[in-house]
Amino acid sequence: MRYDTSLLKADIKDELAKIAMIVAEYKKHETTVAFPSEKVSFYHRGAIGYILHNFYNGCENIFKSIAKYFENDLGPQSWHKNLLKRMRIEVPGFRPRVINEELYLLLDDFRSFRHKFRHTYAFELDWEREQLVARKLSNTAEMFEHQINNFLKHLEQIADVQTDN
Repeated sequence: MRYDTSLLKADIKDELAKIAMIVAEYKKHETTVAFPSEKVSFYHRGAIGYILHNFYNGCENIFKSIAKYFENDLGPQSWHKNLLKRMRIEVPGFRPRVINEELYLLLDDFRSFRHKFRHTYAFELDWEREQLVARKLSNTAEMFEHQINNFLKHLEQIADVQTDN
């Protein structure tokens, strides 16, 4: 059986481009993250939070595409957390792991923050917690892009093996 990875690769590359736009926008406002709580308006807390929220959404969109292509079952309960966990696991003979343990832990902070952000008013956000996550964005995004690009190389190998058969 030949697996066509073209659509999956296109979806991943599209999301990576969107994530790059989000990170570029964050960098324009990164200095805000250094300000103490009393110097940051609810508007700016919300804006930074929304950027962090969107970053993780982009990562999760890539993970959903991968899971759909290879696994097709996330289950209805705790699927956000389970999806992230699955991406750090190699399934021998099926798919390589997508991210390593270090990136998993970083992204779990973003996942957790996104959950809080979605269910909280901006004025209720803990600015110190938001700062901790925001300060990790550039490094996490760089690691994410690198590891996803490695995964794309694995997809090429899968396609090559299928073509040879």
